[in-house]
Amino acid sequence: MGKYTLYGDKVDKYIEDHYLNKIKSSFIKDCNPIAIILFGGFGKGEGSIQLINNKPVPYNDFDFYVVTEKKLADEELNKISMNASHAINMGGLEIAYSPEQGYDSKKFFHVDVRCIPFNKLNKLMKTQRYYELKYGSKVIYGDKSVLDKIPEINPSDIPVSEGLRNLFNKLHTMLLGVREEYNEDQKNIKIFWSYKCYLSICEALLILNNKFAPTSLERMKIFSKIYRESFFDLYKKIPNLSKKIELATNFKLKLDFYINHEKLWSVALKDIITVFEYFLSKIANSEVEEALLKKLPYTYFKPYLKERLGFNFYPAQYLLNIGYYKQLKEKDNPFISPLLNWKDVGLKIILPIYYLLKFKLENNEKYLEETYNILEKIIKIENKDFWYLRERALKAFGLYYQQRLL
Repeated sequence: MGKYTLYGDKVDKYIEDHYLNKIKSSFIKDCNPIAIILFGGFGKGEGSIQLINNKPVPYNDFDFYVVTEKKLADEELNKISMNASHAINMGGLEIAYSPEQGYDSKKFFHVDVRCIPFNKLNKLMKTQRYYELKYGSKVIYGDKSVLDKIPEINPSDIPVSEGLRNLFNKLHTMLLGVREEYNEDQKNIKIFWSYKCYLSICEALLILNNKFAPTSLERMKIFSKIYRESFFDLYKKIPNLSKKIELATNFKLKLDFYINHEKLWSVALKDIITVFEYFLSKIANSEVEEALLKKLPYTYFKPYLKERLGFNFYPAQYLLNIGYYKQLKEKDNPFISPLLNWKDVGLKIILPIYYLLKFKLENNEKYLEETYNILEKIIKIENKDFWYLRERALKAFGLYYQQRLL
């Protein structure tokens, strides 16, 4: 495995000189960090690139953590992210926050940066993100020992909520990929997101089975060995799932967009819906709506609220609703309904996305009705047209996750 990619030393050197060093300089200027950690695919040596005019160009984003003396506010991190994106001549926007815009690979390439105060390194939660941070990332500036300060994390320590969150995010991008018309960038990102579904499916199921690993290659190999025996009821529904995960992993490592985006998306959609329903049946012993609205509010947030808010009893979720209401008030329309229930609106937000995807899968009008019934409790809506409901569901998701909960 290479330093940043699987393309060899020459490409890695180009990525370092033309991108990582410029981002590093931008971070140092903006926040004088104790350390800069390269996270995500490039941190694992599995970065996705395109060759454009025979030059390697990173695809989609870079992921970083900065270790600082004090915690940086979200507004400051957003500014740091944008400055770093501009330093490498990228737009810095996130498509999740601007779903109404057409996808442009340069405009929506962003440098994702998170912050960990130095004195919090030894207190980090045992989540998938911090597991990958400890075992699948690189310190590219500053104190090389910062990763050693993160507590040991075993795959069995990672809560099943993490696996479910993976599936939530990919359902969102699958809906985000649906458009009335497509340019070349939009076709390519739809292919990218469709393959990413299989990577997240692999991650979610390995978390469920306590077999998670730091890199995509390791996860693919483990999954291929255990799939039939460990998930036989799912295997009967999708017998070639491990092969699809292998294809998706190979795609991530060496991008190849020569495939029909509609056909791939349709197959990936069917598979991730099947896995999502299977996953909920395993962890909540119920179907999707009952799980999201009635059961998971009592269990899903336990691993997160203590770190984010300092306490984790159920009404702490109400503070998340207040945060979402503030986002609505500032960036959409004031809407009081999310404040009328202590259960966090984040789980409800997934349900209309699920129903809209079910509509695309089955062409059953009842799913538009179901979508409307849930969305009217989350965000202001006016009609039941698919494209309108899609816009509102994606808007609600984007506003909710601008809170940077994790």
